Amino acid sequence: MKKEKYKTLLLILLVCISIFLTRKVWMEIPYEIFPVFKEKKVSNNSYIISDMIVPNKYLLNFSQGNHTVYYSDEKHNLWVSTKEILKEVLFTKNYRAESINNEEFMAYQNVKSINFIFPEKVNTYILTKSLEIKNPNDIYNTLPEINSIYIYLEKDKPFLIFSNNQVHVKINDTNIETRGLREVLNGIEEKEDYTYYYSMRDTLGSMNDIYIPYEMTSNLPIVYVDNEINIDDKKEITQIAEKFFDRDIDYLREVVENNGSRIFIYNQKVLKIYQNGLLEFFSPIEQPVTERNLYISLNTAGSFISNYMGVPKGMYLDRIEEIRSDDNLGYKFTFKYRIRGIPVILGDDEIQDFIQIEVFNDYVKSYRRFIRKDINALEYKTSKDKQMLSAFEILDLNYELIENNFIEDNVIDKNGADLEKLREDIEASIQDISMAYYDPCQKQVGEKLVGAWVITVDKRIYVFDIYSGELVYEKKKI
Repeated sequence: MKKEKYKTLLLILLVCISIFLTRKVWMEIPYEIFPVFKEKKVSNNSYIISDMIVPNKYLLNFSQGNHTVYYSDEKHNLWVSTKEILKEVLFTKNYRAESINNEEFMAYQNVKSINFIFPEKVNTYILTKSLEIKNPNDIYNTLPEINSIYIYLEKDKPFLIFSNNQVHVKINDTNIETRGLREVLNGIEEKEDYTYYYSMRDTLGSMNDIYIPYEMTSNLPIVYVDNEINIDDKKEITQIAEKFFDRDIDYLREVVENNGSRIFIYNQKVLKIYQNGLLEFFSPIEQPVTERNLYISLNTAGSFISNYMGVPKGMYLDRIEEIRSDDNLGYKFTFKYRIRGIPVILGDDEIQDFIQIEVFNDYVKSYRRFIRKDINALEYKTSKDKQMLSAFEILDLNYELIENNFIEDNVIDKNGADLEKLREDIEASIQDISMAYYDPCQKQVGEKLVGAWVITVDKRIYVFDIYSGELVYEKKKI
């Protein structure tokens, strides 16, 4: 009897061992051996669409003749607070929309308010999706694309204005609370620690509503940067390659070019890391994409950037372009970023921009990345022996250069031209004036960024040293 019990116990033990070993084998066998069981990875998209859609300028209006401009707002969270208001405005069915003309719109800049200005026209429906509004109202149909959102902050009934420069839609009768934003704006005004900006229309009499400063109250911090990627660090380059291909380095074909650039190849995918720190990745489109979807493509881009090299601090979506590859339809997204809250502009035309990604719905076809790290981010030093020039002073110092280029680009006979009318046309053709850091891209480590005014006039972009007023970079508009 005891012998039978031992046999039974031994049999149970063998069954348990068999189950354990079988489970262990299945855990260790790669999914590639049995593709039918291959898990679909769920991407952890930490960089979501709401992070992409951020203003690149904040026009803070305190009263008539009292305005300032912010380029970022980590301190006061004005945009974060406004997003909560937008959720209500774009969801409620109880609202009244009316079109207003440009004169009314500009008049509203002379009362307590904030105008959030975007670098690129924002698809209004995508904005509702980014705010996770499940059943938005019809405002997105009224104005499908916008490039600014104005919020009225006086004590009487608040309203918003959605604008695309040509059309301004005022949204009334919404049940929104703006007291918190108004108090923050009042606090900024009370401290008076800001540079005053004035409308070009009011100060120069030009047909231009861009706001510019006449006198600067402080200097930009001194910033030095290093390349994000150290091309000479073989271990780092190996880790990057393994991450992009999700394969051990032994499975990748590697080519080292004469100039030191390194290329990795696996199947039809290619990764190239240039000597100057630029990274390029190419991958085939796995399935035909005959209908482009902006929302899916933005999500794909955000997920890819998050998973491959990460999201640089201060990054924002700058430009969206529709593209085609053979019969496939997609988008090209260009991202820029800020250092110390100030946008950065590159001085290397070959690199083009900081992050460019071509996306065809679920598929990334190409990815270009060139990021620089602020190596003294914890320090705040300024040039004490220099004083920043205002945008007005820069325009005055460089008017002859701008005029000559305008005449050349528009084939104007200067000898027969009305010079006063020519100046008016040039001032009216100014599309943007922004403060920035200019990156000359001459050093891989220890590169000093140049404080600059970036002025877009007609068909050209000019970058002027903010202290000397000298032209440091110029290019034709895309």
